[in-house]
Amino acid sequence: MEKVCSMGRYTLVAIGNPVFDIIETPYIKTTGRVLSGCSVNAALTVGKLGGKALIIGSIGEDYKYKAESKLRKYGIDAIFLESVETGGFHLIYLDEKMNDRILKIIGLAADIKLNNELRELISQGDSILLGPILGEISVDMALSISNLSDGLIIVDPQGFVRKIEENIVKRVNNPRILEIIRISDVFKPNEHEAETIFGERSPVWIARKIVSLGARIGIVTLAERGSVVATSEGVYRIPAFKTVARDPTGCGDVYGGAFAFYYLKHEDPIEAAVFASATASFMVETTGPDFNIDKSELNERFDILIDMVEKIG
Repeated sequence: MEKVCSMGRYTLVAIGNPVFDIIETPYIKTTGRVLSGCSVNAALTVGKLGGKALIIGSIGEDYKYKAESKLRKYGIDAIFLESVETGGFHLIYLDEKMNDRILKIIGLAADIKLNNELRELISQGDSILLGPILGEISVDMALSISNLSDGLIIVDPQGFVRKIEENIVKRVNNPRILEIIRISDVFKPNEHEAETIFGERSPVWIARKIVSLGARIGIVTLAERGSVVATSEGVYRIPAFKTVARDPTGCGDVYGGAFAFYYLKHEDPIEAAVFASATASFMVETTGPDFNIDKSELNERFDILIDMVEKIG
């Protein structure tokens, strides 16, 4: 177990394997593999906003030093578990709207196994993100993690509803996903994952359903169409900030990290979703882990979006 860790209380503990991806959109193609992953992008977001974040995940020796160096640059702590190789995808976006993509496997890291030291670190998180990319967090582990901390539990279900077929990642429903929804404070699928889980396309219906199943907050992200957020008090449409989109990879991860950062300070889920949407707009303008969050511009984007929120149910 490799440590890059300063210890202490964390704004966010992000659990999920880092990946090094090749990304192709109609507008960019990475030169080689770049650091990404749900846990990584969410933690980077919290760090860039001024919080303290820890990543727990498995990575191979082939890319471990590169990951450590990049995360250290942004003040992100990490505990890396041993793996034969580093996970990664070759992402190819399907059209100019970039609403969906093909994921080809170029590396598969080991599953995450918790020990007492990791459990203690997780208990120090004010928020916990469960962000598997391909099944490295088991349902039983997710349930056990929910008992380790009183922190905000955010679940990005992408890695719970994926399988590999002929080296291509496919979405498939997980018969135990309802157990994970029940232990979530925030359950946040994108529109494709939501349809896989619920067999429905209405984001309003799905967000409501998530809350009815036990989550405090249900969020369905809709790419350039923003997101739909449900709480016990109603359903809201959160707009996306209009900008020049070059690569949407990681935008949902950034949304999750920004949501946690804001919600812990203000405990307002709708404002937190607006803040998350505004923050994610910086990620879509670039590619890779070096995305810049201009805080002055972020405040301006927040002010624009907050006036556009609609209560729709």
